[in-house]
Amino acid sequence: MLLTNKEEHIEFLNDILGQAKKLVAEGHGVVATLVMSQLIEIMGSYLDAKPMRSREQSTTRFNTAIYKLFPIKYSKANRKSFLYYQLRTSIVHTLTPTCSIVLKNGTSEQHLSEKDEITEIYTGNLLNDTEKALQILIRLINEDKIKLKKLAAGEVE
Repeated sequence: MLLTNKEEHIEFLNDILGQAKKLVAEGHGVVATLVMSQLIEIMGSYLDAKPMRSREQSTTRFNTAIYKLFPIKYSKANRKSFLYYQLRTSIVHTLTPTCSIVLKNGTSEQHLSEKDEITEIYTGNLLNDTEKALQILIRLINEDKIKLKKLAAGEVE
């Protein structure tokens, strides 16, 4: 299905977030983090002028979304693309975090805290912040501050 209007793009984005919410609720933190990491990259793709399926844009798009849509603590944690490599690259390619992060279920004020060079990431916090970031992006789409790109998407159930 070719997404042709704001409503379809917003539904597409919300469907992905819905899958992450379901996975978090079921206690599948690693897979939920994989889905959220991909969603972060997708959100970044809405913020640049390149076609949606442009090659070699993963790092740039993930980082752009982190810097423009997420709270400042994410920018600080993403020094040298740390979050990109720990979340997006490692989990997407191997379905496992690296020894530099610990994924924990639930929420905590300790989210994105570093202890002994290991960053603690709570999937509940990541989900909440991803949802808020998506709300910012959706507002920009609705205000016509984002030029929609051609995107073919299948069903996300």
